[in-house]
Amino acid sequence: MERTQERGAAEAPQTSNVSVQGIPGYADASPTLTLIFATLCFCFWANTMGLLGEGATLALGVLQTAVFVGYTVGGVLLLARGNGVGGNVFMVFGAFFGAAGGFTHVGMTIAAELGVPFDYQVLGIVFIVGGAFLLACLPGMLTAAKTDFFSFLTGGLGVLFYGLTGAEVLPASWNNFAAWCLFVDGLIGFYAVTSTMLSFSGIKLSCGKPFVQPKA
Repeated sequence: MERTQERGAAEAPQTSNVSVQGIPGYADASPTLTLIFATLCFCFWANTMGLLGEGATLALGVLQTAVFVGYTVGGVLLLARGNGVGGNVFMVFGAFFGAAGGFTHVGMTIAAELGVPFDYQVLGIVFIVGGAFLLACLPGMLTAAKTDFFSFLTGGLGVLFYGLTGAEVLPASWNNFAAWCLFVDGLIGFYAVTSTMLSFSGIKLSCGKPFVQPKA
């Protein structure tokens, strides 16, 4: 028995001193997603201000539909990294402002050409829920950078009031207020994207200290 154990020990393979690298985690996809949202904000603002030509609503719908894939994939990546706030927010963006908004704007334009009834109030309800969702997250943003807090504030107000006018709760004149809210949100988002991208190279731009310091 002892000889068997000795022989087995002698024949056992020797372990080499080699370190095995773990699989790298996903990189932060939030800059891309934030830039997509900022671009949509500027487009909504320009359309509401009458700066775009005929067919802008259809073009806006195509753009919203196009970014749906990016929103969804990016949201999944953020969730995989453990970013519950960003992942869920951008998944909502993908469903509400990408797919629902995009298909609605395309559908309403085609329906108008065909003379088919199309009720935009349905999308208004969707936008009301989306805007209320962003505003409901504000208490949690008190412990985040000020750019995050004001992005949720202006974005929530913009989407909410677009929803209220779309659902015909408020007159269409309130669209101007919603548009300017999204314009400001677009500026904040563009700054936040620039700040994050520069931070990858070791350059830091201030995004504002939180209103409330997070607990350790």
